Amino acid sequence: MTRFESKIVGIDLGTTNTVISYYDEIGKRGECCVNQEGTNLLPSAVYFEDSETYTVGSIARDGALLYPDNTAMFFKRKMGVSKEAITVDGKTFSPEQLSALVIKEAVESAYEELEEEITDAVITVPAYFNSDARQATIEAGRMAGLKVRAILDEPVAAVYHCDLMNNLEDKMLLVVDLGGGTFDIVAVAISETEINEIAINGDIHLGGSDWDLAFVNYIKETYLKGKTLQLDDEEALLLGAERAKKAFSKKEKTKINISTKQGRVPLELTRDEFDRCTAHLLERVRAVIQELMLDLFDKGISEFDKIIMVGGATRMTQIEQLLRRLFPDTEIVAKDQDEAVAKGAAVYAKMLSGTSKEKMLSIKQSFRPKHLNRVSTRSYGLAALMGENGERKICNMIFRSEELPVSKKKYFFTSCENQKQVNLRVYETTSKERYVDIHPDALLGNCVLEISDDLPKGADIEVTFILNEDGILSLEGREPKSGKTVKITMESKALLESDEVMMQKGDIDKLKKVY
Repeated sequence: MTRFESKIVGIDLGTTNTVISYYDEIGKRGECCVNQEGTNLLPSAVYFEDSETYTVGSIARDGALLYPDNTAMFFKRKMGVSKEAITVDGKTFSPEQLSALVIKEAVESAYEELEEEITDAVITVPAYFNSDARQATIEAGRMAGLKVRAILDEPVAAVYHCDLMNNLEDKMLLVVDLGGGTFDIVAVAISETEINEIAINGDIHLGGSDWDLAFVNYIKETYLKGKTLQLDDEEALLLGAERAKKAFSKKEKTKINISTKQGRVPLELTRDEFDRCTAHLLERVRAVIQELMLDLFDKGISEFDKIIMVGGATRMTQIEQLLRRLFPDTEIVAKDQDEAVAKGAAVYAKMLSGTSKEKMLSIKQSFRPKHLNRVSTRSYGLAALMGENGERKICNMIFRSEELPVSKKKYFFTSCENQKQVNLRVYETTSKERYVDIHPDALLGNCVLEISDDLPKGADIEVTFILNEDGILSLEGREPKSGKTVKITMESKALLESDEVMMQKGDIDKLKKVY
């Protein structure tokens, strides 16, 4: 027996750090690979010396303040939002390309440790990622040369790890995942054979890095007025603020020294100061939790058996204190906060790798990998004219928190003789209402139906919305009378076309890695 029999790795592709993992057949659990920097955490940062050479990891992250124009960070937040993340010497790189470079670096480290070729992966994403962001993550994996076997929600991956370690059967859980760049919460019910997502909420623009920046601004405004900081000083201040934040998880106060043009400034900082200057961020956490609870109240759920905290930023004492105020009678567990997501992805990968029932259930004698039942994180609909005044609204077809996979049909009618195309505007929202006011930011893309030009005016066109188990939306069309398939293409400003993916993969394959 080799320890890596599944041949599928788990990848926690994080906003600030990336971790790659595998299912260890000997230890019977997910394990993280040590990267070329000697740690499990690979900073999700890419530095370009020029448009043809790059480096990934700590060197890139540490030089971000010195070379901001050539360093890409936090590009995960642009996945499915923009085709452009950074431009170096006139060459533009997409978020997918940057993510692929990070994935390739992680895979190289795993190859050195496991001595096995790695071709397949399960990649985790924030539970609150929308359809485009999930599709963009798959494309990033493909650019890195991997077959992406599944996209798994980060908090749910953590559940797979925790369930393997502790057996959480018949438990209702709240998983709170606050990482470096995103915040997710998921309510899940666990049975003997299934993990059932009940409700999901989150904020993909909220993470531990936001606490760091808020603390840096507070230190500048409170202690460094009239002082001048060079680029090296700015970098040292950010690192010092991050170290202080981590220290506050264990003690009430700590000391740091700040270099300025006017000389060194010694500071004694307190946890109370940190909590006060980041109170607005904690309030955003509270708001997300309260929104989730409203969804759960509608389902008759008001309490949990256990709360699981994952993500490095949950080490901040203010997070646990908030949860204890909101859920005073619930057990709160925090374990493997930096690695739980990656390790759980490895367990899920092992489940996917099973070629027989016996092999599939061999992860642990007392444990059987549980089938995952997912729910939608968004509602999806089309622009439609309403009433006599012709007011245009979004008509939702698939609703947030519906079980996946799901498909919904809607009929449209040709407006003239021999019509060749029907244009539909597809929107995504978080509303559970049937009809929603249109907001430009909610537009997912323009859908074009190419139909036979011999149809009469008023002919039916059947359109089916399909949201698969990975939370990715697709559309199918059919002309019911003839049974002919209607070709549908989705035009999106954020997603790459298939030819763009291949071209960009070729571009990054030509890059030379330094250091």
